Amino acid sequence: MSTSDESSRLSDLEFAMIVAINGFHSWVSHCAEAAGGRGMGPLDVLVLHAINQRARNKRLADICLVLNVEDTHTVAYSLKKLEEYGYATHRQDGRDRIYQASPDGDAFCARYVEIRESNLVESLKTDELDFVRLDEATKTLNRMTRYYTHASRTATVTKRK
Repeated sequence: MSTSDESSRLSDLEFAMIVAINGFHSWVSHCAEAAGGRGMGPLDVLVLHAINQRARNKRLADICLVLNVEDTHTVAYSLKKLEEYGYATHRQDGRDRIYQASPDGDAFCARYVEIRESNLVESLKTDELDFVRLDEATKTLNRMTRYYTHASRTATVTKRK
């Protein structure tokens, strides 16, 4: 069975995303270590940044939604580790735990941002990257996320028939 030109191009994009994701995860881990975070995996760092910025005072389900993570147990484990490291806190609201970054977590995120700025952003500027094109890439990746989410739901329904 031969693939269409569109399918082949999509495969090229998907392979590029796989390689980019792995490069991004490597960067996140190394930047976190440089910022003083020991033993933190990429998801731990991303969860901490989420509760520091985009999902402050949120429940586990909300954090998963913000990060588009279906496996809530992986985020729950990251939150547990972040609390053990002193980077996150929670308060009870009925049956729910509401999470936020602790002052140490905020300080870690600030160090991470400084290292990111001096190492990654400056490198991109030196390479004369057109930052407007990053906006276009962001829009494309957000659209692809919507397509993959929809296709994933469709595949789930198709499988059940």
